[in-house]
Order: sequence, then structure tokens, then C-alpha cells
Amino acid sequence: MSTNSISNSGPLRDIKILDFTRAYAGPFSTMLLADLGATVIKIEPPEGDFIREIGPFVSEENKDGGIGGFFNSVNRNKRSIAVDLKTKEGQTVVHDLVKECDALICNFSTPKVMNKFNLDYEQVKLMNPQLVYVSISGYGTNYVVDSKYEGKPTVDIMMQAESGAMSITGSETGENYKIGPGVGDSYAGVMAAIALLSAIIERQNSGKGQFIDIAMLDSMIHLCERIVYQYSYTGKSPKPEGNRHPFQAPYSIYDTKDGKIAIAGLPDRYWIRLCKAMDREDILSDKRFETSIKRREHQDVIDEIITTWTTQYTRKEAMEILDHYGCLAAPLNKAEDLFHNEHVKAREMLIDIEANPFTGEKRKIIGVPFKFSETKAEIKHRAPLIGEHSQDTLRDLLNYSEDQINDLVEKNVIKIKNTDVKMSNNI
Repeated sequence: MSTNSISNSGPLRDIKILDFTRAYAGPFSTMLLADLGATVIKIEPPEGDFIREIGPFVSEENKDGGIGGFFNSVNRNKRSIAVDLKTKEGQTVVHDLVKECDALICNFSTPKVMNKFNLDYEQVKLMNPQLVYVSISGYGTNYVVDSKYEGKPTVDIMMQAESGAMSITGSETGENYKIGPGVGDSYAGVMAAIALLSAIIERQNSGKGQFIDIAMLDSMIHLCERIVYQYSYTGKSPKPEGNRHPFQAPYSIYDTKDGKIAIAGLPDRYWIRLCKAMDREDILSDKRFETSIKRREHQDVIDEIITTWTTQYTRKEAMEILDHYGCLAAPLNKAEDLFHNEHVKAREMLIDIEANPFTGEKRKIIGVPFKFSETKAEIKHRAPLIGEHSQDTLRDLLNYSEDQINDLVEKNVIKIKNTDVKMSNNI
């Protein structure tokens, strides 16, 4: 690839993926794969993915060339081809890419969207029998098993509600809250990445690709596994516990002079350590607290004891004592705390990335959680501009001539990057 292309490293450096995803679940999945070194070719309409319009932006004036915070975070390390799939020539371009790629991911609410462009699995399989085809949607498709709601549109809060996740997330008085991060989307994205890689490994034996159906609701039910076995074993639906745990105590969030900390006390050795840290070894002989079951029954008393101790200290002071005794405790951090956390810095979990290609200004986004000893997974490039890699990919991957590419540009079949924008391969 040329100098504008992304050089690949990482364990997936030989894998090529066509990315037809929008919004969050799909882009999060292909973000993971791109971070692991896969060549992810993002197929966009000429106007670009709609989440390019979502900020925050460094510059409201030029909207950072369409790579605001949301888009930049989940589309880093990817290449963009802007192609009009409503045209026959545009479909031909993508069909040529299908023949060269290992996998395809889409996340439309209905597979009929891909059918319109002659990109449904049955047609794609004829072009490339080895291709792994992943569909992410709210309720799944009817291709592998039945879906009663194929094509029904969905968003994160619907999946959190319908899966049961919100039934145990909330206050002890019964109020229900959604989980802060968009896990209805991101967890489905993780499941899609795992499934795709599994199918690629299986292909080494069979030589065949396959269709993979990932439903956001299925994924969220999978994430909520505890409520399923609880109801199955007890016949009772779990309810919101606030910050408490249904089987363990202590297990909650506690106030200090200037913040909050999380403390847990199970198994018994951690309960003993906590009592020593609080200089309350006297309660170790209290029969109300002699077993984990009894401690759960008397959690109100335990929480009062712990709060009386924690509120004597600042968060830092309390954590120093708890850490000294090897307790299960952690500060309740806000986003700004992560930016000043030496451990987070050491783990490279906040990475500077070019945020505005007009000025080269940088901002931080999440780093890569995969730490390999030999094949490093890393962020090499900000999210692409619309069509930033159209020319490179068609020329270097498909061997299109410059005349062919220019003809497609003139016909508005493909869009290429704005040549006025300052380009940089630096993250």
C-alpha cells in the first residue's frame, strides 16, 4: 500500500475484512479486529457514515473533517472507501473486494438492505466460498435459527431493558436504570469478533466460509447469565440491589471525605483483612457476621460499620490503608481520574490520536486492551476521512488502473479524500 495506507502489525495482519457497519455495535467489533492488525476496509456511502456528524469535535467550524470523538474512537485503524452502491459500477467494485477478503461484517436491522446491493450471503458465497459473513442486528435473522422479530430496529436501551439487564440495575427501592456504557451494542460487537475469528480458524480445516448471525438481544441475555440461573434454581426473579450483591456482603460503594470507594469482603480472608484494616477485629467474633450468609443477612449493620470508618478519611487515605492490608477495594473514578492515573498510563489505555486533520490537534481515546508479547496490537492511525483510502485500495488491492479509478471518480461512483486536508499517519 502507499504512504497514505495503514501499515499493519498484530496477530491478524494477514486478515482482510469488508466493513459495512454503522453506528456502534458493528464499528466496535471491527475496531477490535483492526486493533489486532486486520485490514478493515470500511465501505461508506459518498456522504459518509451518519455517526460522522456526532461530536464532540475539536473544531465546530469544520467538524474535524467528519471524524468527531465518537467516530474517531470506534473507527481508528480502518480504511475508508466511499462508494455509491446504488450504481452497478459501485456494486462491481465491492464485489471485486469480496473476492479478495476473508470476512464481511454488516449491522443493518434487516438483511434485505444487503440484498438490495446483491450482497446477501447466498450471492456473496458464490463470489467467494471461503468468506466469513457476519450479520449483527437487534433480534437476529432467520438464516440459522428463527427470529420472531427479524428486521425490527433497535437501540441499546431497548436491549438492556428486554434482556433483563435493567431488571437488576437500579436502586433497592425498585427504580431501574440503564447501564452507563452502551453494552447492548459493544457486547454484541465483542461476540461478533469472537465468532468471526472462530469461523476463520474453522475454515483452515474445512476450506469453507459460513454465515454468522449475531443478535444484540441474544448477546445481552448471554451477558445477564446470573439472572437466568437464579430464576431457574429459585423460581424468583432477581431485583435491583443498588450497589450490593445478592449473595455477598460486604459488597458496595462507600463514602469517604472527598469521594467514594468500592469494597468487597468475600471470601472470608478478605473479610478478615477488612476488619483488620478498620481496626475492628472485635467484630470477627460477632455471631451475626461469622458466615457469608449471615453477613448478607446483616448487611445494613455491616455497611454502617464500614461507612463510619471510611468517612474518617479521604479517598486516598482510605485506599492506602485498605491496600496495605490487601483488601478488595478500589476508588470510584470519574473520567478525569483516569487521565491522571499512573496505572492506566502504564497500561497504555489512553492514547493520543489526531483529532483534527486540518490542524493536527490530538485528543485521547481508549487504548487497546490486548497485550501480546510478540505481535503487538496497537493504534496506528486516526479514523479515516470519507474515501481516504479509495484510490489506494482499488489500485493496490484490486490492481485497478489510474484510468479506471479516475473514471469511477468522474462518474461519482467513488469518492476520494479532500486533497486540501492535511494528511498524517501519526496517531
